[in-house]
Amino acid sequence: MLARVAATRLGMLDHRLPTLGSRALLRFANMPVKPRSLFHTSAVTRTTDWQNMTATEQAATFDPTLPGRVLGPWQKFTGFMSFYKEGIKALWANRTQYRSIKQQIRNDEEISRAEFQIYTRYPNDRLRMIPFAVLVVLAPELIYLIVLLMPGFCPSTCMTYRAMTKGARRHDKLKQKLHLQALDRIRNAGLSTSDFVDEAALTKAVQAGNSVFSLDQMSRTNLALMYRFFGIGPLSMVLPTSWLRASVQRRLEYIRTDDALLGSEQLISGLGLVELFRACQERGIPAADLPEYQLRLALYNWVRLSQRQMPDNAVPIAWSRLVLLNRSVKLANSPV
Repeated sequence: MLARVAATRLGMLDHRLPTLGSRALLRFANMPVKPRSLFHTSAVTRTTDWQNMTATEQAATFDPTLPGRVLGPWQKFTGFMSFYKEGIKALWANRTQYRSIKQQIRNDEEISRAEFQIYTRYPNDRLRMIPFAVLVVLAPELIYLIVLLMPGFCPSTCMTYRAMTKGARRHDKLKQKLHLQALDRIRNAGLSTSDFVDEAALTKAVQAGNSVFSLDQMSRTNLALMYRFFGIGPLSMVLPTSWLRASVQRRLEYIRTDDALLGSEQLISGLGLVELFRACQERGIPAADLPEYQLRLALYNWVRLSQRQMPDNAVPIAWSRLVLLNRSVKLANSPV
C-alpha cells in the first residue's frame, strides 16, 4: 500500500480535541482513496439530516436495541422486522453503489471513507444476503436467536447493536487471555510494559529494531496471537504461517487506510455509536462495556498515534493494545 500525505493540517470537528490528521491521497490495494470531509460513514450518525444519510445509516436508525429505547414485546417484534427489512434494502442499495465504486476504481478515481467501507464490507454481505432474506420471510421469529448464535450469518447492515455487544463481550474475554500471553511474549523479546506506556517509550522501542514489531520477522506464535486479537477468524493454530501473515497484513493495511481517512476527514467526533463501536472492534479495542465517550477517546488516541508517529506500521500499536489492554498509550499533548 502506498500513502502520500499533504502538509495541510486539519482540526477535529470537536474542537475540544487537538489538531489531528492531514488531507491525504492514499492507495489501498491499488485503489485511490481521497478524504471528503462532508461524507460521514457512521451506521448511526450524530445528525438528523435524513436526506444526507447513506442507506446503511438510515437502516440503522430502526435498530430497536440501541441504548435508551424502551419497547414492549409487540413493539420489539415490529421493531426488529422493520430493522431487518431496512437492512436488506440498505444492502441492496449498497449493491448498486458497490458497482459504481468498482467503476471509479477502474477509472483511477478517488473514493471517500464511506465508499471505502462499502467496498470492503459488501463482498462478505453479498454472500449472506439471500439466505438471510429467506430466513426473514420463512421464520422471522428465529432470526434474533440465530444472529446471537451465529453472528457470521448476518449481513453487517442487519446486525443489531445488542448482537454486536454480545459478540464483543465474548471477544473481550478472549483478549484477557491473549493479554497474559502477550506479557510473556514481550518479556521473551527483552521488552517490558514500560516500553508501551507512553508515546515516547513506544517510539524508542520500535526504533531499537526488535523483531516483534516487524510483520515479516514475526514468529508463528505471535502471528496467531495477532490473528486472534483482531478477531480475523477461527482455527489460527491449524492455518499455515503464510496464511496467518497475509491475513494480519490485510487487516493492518485496512486499518492504516481507515486511520488516515478517519483523521483527515475529521470523522471521529461525528461517528455514531454503531460505527464507532465497529471501528474500535476492528482495532482490538475492548468495547463491550465502555461508555461512548471512552470509545471515542480510545479511537481518537489510536488514530492520532497511528498518523503522527507510525503511519507505515500499526504492529507496535496493536502490541500496545495487547500489553496495556484496558489502558491507552499516553500521548504528548493529550486532551486527558
